[in-house]
Amino acid sequence: MHRWRAGKARSLFQYLLMNRGRLMLREHLYEALWPGSEWTPGSSSLKVAMHALRRVLNTSADQRPAVSIEYRDHGYILHAEHAWVDAEEMERDLERGARAERREETGAAIGHYRRAVALYRGEFLPGESADWAAEQREWTRASVLRALHRLRELALRAEDHGAATQWCRRILDIDSYQEEAYQTLMYVHGARGELSSVKSWHEMCARRLRQGLDAQPAPRTSRLLDDALSGRLAPPV
Repeated sequence: MHRWRAGKARSLFQYLLMNRGRLMLREHLYEALWPGSEWTPGSSSLKVAMHALRRVLNTSADQRPAVSIEYRDHGYILHAEHAWVDAEEMERDLERGARAERREETGAAIGHYRRAVALYRGEFLPGESADWAAEQREWTRASVLRALHRLRELALRAEDHGAATQWCRRILDIDSYQEEAYQTLMYVHGARGELSSVKSWHEMCARRLRQGLDAQPAPRTSRLLDDALSGRLAPPV
């Protein structure tokens, strides 16, 4: 939106949008925009940010805009009935996928999980350092990883090793410490007799865990390597 200006108006809008329909007290808004600073009744910073935001939204008394801000009980409510937020839609698709799995509707579940993954375009508000944004960023990241792991698991059950490999690559692009993805890759390559690839994935897993987390691979990962090399390979749990 070309009307945004430097300052806190954009951050204020983002925070209100993620909490739309709920009364957000002034002190909570102040803490979200200026972490660690104490709000006082005489502070004008929030008023300035709110005034700038209202100008961007162009709210006025003689129209009913799609997005409006109401002041009530020492706080503000953002009204946006038809707003669409990708992070929230991702959560809904995860829930739909889980319900479809419980009904044993595997095809529908895969469709919902795939839509959830497609909605993930990278970190949530990467330039925003406030605590609320960091929390949402981690939550969204965890959500897409849950969808990817369900797709990985369903592909393994269907013995679709190509799809399982594809989902593992997506998982590791987001989080290179997801050991279950390495286990699946080791199993897929082991099932094909590609033992050098099994060893390479094990070594990469061990190196990343050691360097990034000061941790060792789980016993299951080591057993997969031993079983592949000895011809006793079984699918990972």
